[in-house]
Amino acid sequence: MNIVSPTPDTFAVKDAWKPLPMGFWDMGTAQHFLRRVGFSATPEAVTSVLRSSPGAYIETAYRAGAVLPRSEDLKTFTDEAPARYNNMYRVKDAEEKRKLRQELQREENELFRSFAMDWFHYAREPENSAREKLVMFLQDIFVVEQQKIKDPQQLYAMQQMLRDGTTLSYPELCKRVSREPAMIRYLDLDKNTAHKPNENFARELFELFILGEGNYTEDDIKEASRAFTGYRVMRRYKYYQAKKLQDKTDKTVFGETGNWNGDDVIDLTFKRPAARTFLIRELVKFYLTEEAVDEAYIEALGEQWANHQFSLPYLTKTFFESRLFFHPAYRGNMVKSPVHFHIGLCQDLRLDVAPFQSRVLRGMATMGQAFYNPPNVRGWLYGEYWINSTTISARRQLVDYLFANLNEKRLNGNEKRALSAAREAGRGNFLVTNERLKQVLSLASDDLAKHFTTYFITEPSRANYSKSLKKIIGDTASDGAARRVRSAIIALLQSPAYNLS
Repeated sequence: MNIVSPTPDTFAVKDAWKPLPMGFWDMGTAQHFLRRVGFSATPEAVTSVLRSSPGAYIETAYRAGAVLPRSEDLKTFTDEAPARYNNMYRVKDAEEKRKLRQELQREENELFRSFAMDWFHYAREPENSAREKLVMFLQDIFVVEQQKIKDPQQLYAMQQMLRDGTTLSYPELCKRVSREPAMIRYLDLDKNTAHKPNENFARELFELFILGEGNYTEDDIKEASRAFTGYRVMRRYKYYQAKKLQDKTDKTVFGETGNWNGDDVIDLTFKRPAARTFLIRELVKFYLTEEAVDEAYIEALGEQWANHQFSLPYLTKTFFESRLFFHPAYRGNMVKSPVHFHIGLCQDLRLDVAPFQSRVLRGMATMGQAFYNPPNVRGWLYGEYWINSTTISARRQLVDYLFANLNEKRLNGNEKRALSAAREAGRGNFLVTNERLKQVLSLASDDLAKHFTTYFITEPSRANYSKSLKKIIGDTASDGAARRVRSAIIALLQSPAYNLS
């Protein structure tokens, strides 16, 4: 199926951002919606969402007040870290200071890995998936990297701030980002003074957060950087304004002169025409298509968004329930990110995320998306950049692992403890067992092939794959049927089609 992307001549701009008529709200549109807004479209999720509407689903999924539970170990570290770091800095003996630093760094790394695993378990739960994917999107706009920040509490707090920020206006979210300790450290705001301005944050604010490249001048950056002087972090986790370091003189930004502070500059930036369209283009690239969408559509939504005070809830609801979002040209055309692939795979197979840190986190890195460590300040490169011989091999290995037998005798001490804790928490179902495969053998090969292709891959690829699966499965009443079903599912999950959403 080859459907040409819409243009204003074939799909009127005035209709593009209207809600999808409910007469078109069917299994196909629901599956597209769930795979794009979240990570998968399981039969239960499709049945549930069809009783509702795209807009109602979004309002529920992005509800206010969601919190990723924080481990007791991270809470304890957060309480003690300011004093421990202060004590380390006071130590004069170089060897003792080195040992104290190494101990803190070891704890930070352990707590970061635990935080990463907590997030994967949390995002895998269907009720959290859509919101956490939106948090992923915002983390790819407001980039910070664990390799530079290191402190797990600062990274946790940054992510939670973005989670809370999904219910705000975009200008307000940008202001909160500017005061977040992780961002202050990452873009060197803590080095920005009236006597020696640092331009890093002002540059990224314009280029990567609000306007996009080419919509500001170097003078705008220089002047704006002076407005963000004095932003500091107290006791590692609390923002404060150091007034003695603040530039209180007039600055001229975008042709307007005044004694602007950082919030003022953000307000001035949102008066620029480019502020209406930049985030929408990023939303399109992340959720809809890597190809350019006609500017007429982008500008139309940008005008509506600006008229609603740049409300993020307005933007997401309008975008995800729109007729343009459901256009057939945008189905099965996006490569899943490694996170999408891994979490979606677990959801499709009704599996928990495996509790083994090294396997999960190393696997994500090999697939090309290490948690909280994008390649640079611009974030991840999407689409075909996810696909090369190494990353495809890692995806195939993940599928193989989920269908393998677990030899508990070969687990190390940490893995055994993690397995025990997962089982106690009710998360011990992370491999596809023979018993589960035998449960589907009451269905004929035609029905099994149709079920797997309907719920695992997108519509354009289903016919060819269904024929192939039927041949692999054969007679479900004959000997070896469970083994053949296993082979068929693995073949489908390792196919090019499963890598698309």
